[in-house]
Amino acid sequence: MPHNVQPVTPEQFAQKTAQALTTLTQVIGSIIMPLAGFIFTVSIIMFILGSLFHTSTLRRTGAGGMIGVAIGVILYYAIPTILGVLQVVSQAFK
Repeated sequence: MPHNVQPVTPEQFAQKTAQALTTLTQVIGSIIMPLAGFIFTVSIIMFILGSLFHTSTLRRTGAGGMIGVAIGVILYYAIPTILGVLQVVSQAFK
């Protein structure tokens, strides 16, 4: 157990979180859309096959994949907004 852990202010926490999100955005920026497109395509195929063969599990899995991809892409594009909110919150604690 480390004994030299220092407390941080809310401003420092917000700044470090914003830096981490910026770095994460840069790292996954080039692969997120092709990966989302591939997973969305596979989910559509699963949904169609589930509908054709009346397999509710396959249909639900396909629908869940499509919803998951949509939420993931929305969150990816919302990162600048999240960073802005973190900066506003950090300014409130100054």
